[in-house]
Amino acid sequence: MEKSKVKRFPPGPWSWPIVGNMHLLANLPHQVIRDLSRQYGPIIGLRLGQQPAIAVCSPSLAKEVLMTHDSVFGNRPAFKLYDNLLYPGDSGIIFTTLSREWRAHRKLCVMSLMTPKCLQRMEYIRLEEVSNLLGAVYAESDRGVQAISIGTCVARTSARLLMRLLIRLIEQEAASPGIGDLIPVLSWLDLWRIRRVRAIRNRFDVVLSSIIANRMKSMAENSHESYDDLLQSLLRRFVQPNGTTQASMNCSALDALTIEWAIAELLKNPKCLMRLRQEMEDVLGEKKGQLIVEADVKKLRYLTCVIKEVARLHPAAPLLIPRMSSKECEVGGYKIPSKTLTFVNVWAIGRDESIWENALEFRPERFEGKETDMVGHHYDILPFGAGRRICPGLPLAVSMLGLTLANLIHCFDLQLPHGQSSDTMNMEERKGVTSNKAVPTAIVPKPRFPMDFLYPTSA
Repeated sequence: MEKSKVKRFPPGPWSWPIVGNMHLLANLPHQVIRDLSRQYGPIIGLRLGQQPAIAVCSPSLAKEVLMTHDSVFGNRPAFKLYDNLLYPGDSGIIFTTLSREWRAHRKLCVMSLMTPKCLQRMEYIRLEEVSNLLGAVYAESDRGVQAISIGTCVARTSARLLMRLLIRLIEQEAASPGIGDLIPVLSWLDLWRIRRVRAIRNRFDVVLSSIIANRMKSMAENSHESYDDLLQSLLRRFVQPNGTTQASMNCSALDALTIEWAIAELLKNPKCLMRLRQEMEDVLGEKKGQLIVEADVKKLRYLTCVIKEVARLHPAAPLLIPRMSSKECEVGGYKIPSKTLTFVNVWAIGRDESIWENALEFRPERFEGKETDMVGHHYDILPFGAGRRICPGLPLAVSMLGLTLANLIHCFDLQLPHGQSSDTMNMEERKGVTSNKAVPTAIVPKPRFPMDFLYPTSA
């Protein structure tokens, strides 16, 4: 009988008793995994405590995990922290396992917010948020005199982004497993972390409870005021006779990270910034005293290339959200056991010299004349993932990225603070599971024309 050519488990670094390889991933795990792939190949086997894990670092293997074996790797790891972050027994759209309930919740979210019709109908809301951002940049910089942190401004634009900023604190805790998830006998060491996350969740509950209570009161009184949003759809579908709701709402601040990296790369590469502004003037004209709208953004091809290049070099979630295999399968010629924690290193794929020419250089023009997209069809650039667990907010995120970046470039001459130059900019990452900059991007935003249009006066 011919022996199977399938190998047992992917190669990887030697693991210590009890802790396994956990010590290797304590700082910037996506960079460590990239370095390990150079030694062990594009699929690496790891032991995180008692938890077997793999990490894949090539487009072909990413496709195997995210598409070929999508049903096998469609589940999320059941980290205990998720229950404390969200609600016991309800991990929401992002963290829950594949189920009929997950499909129903995801469908509701997409149909309520992410269809082309919904996005078009709610464009005015996005324009209001962008206007708020421009006003905040203008005011906080003392009308273009003081340096500001652009990342902070983007994250604090509106009430929606304030909520995202709060959840961002939680995501830094929840995106990585606790010690108890990997070494069950040491679960007691996670108690301080769980208490912290519960406190943040409770603060968020106060805000949400007030909003939901007011909306339910309005619905009960048959108010004629119309609310065309996801909350209304959730309440209509899930509110029980006793007034409770089974819905959980999750959102992300990863778009703010991408905008900050985009501004940093354009400042570090002034020729790219000049070309982008020239395209805007050639295609759209002056448009002084006006916001750039989404119909304008669709005409800006070089802007699209800039966003793709930023997503390639600086994906907001470098390892995506981890997955868990539901049964044994084969990936890259190796046998992957059931319940194996699985990472897809999209950061390493985006910087692979065998895939991208001059991979570490910021060159948006590499995408000109190509049909490469970011929506899961091309596995060499996957900032939002792929397959059935692709980011449900992708259409909204792509829309906001283009709209926000275009208006910042249109309304302001973005300059580095006095004494700084593009050659000395710090482009390193900070420790964490998201791609935060080690040093926040500071800019001096000089208005390019009067900004009175941001503050309409009542008649």
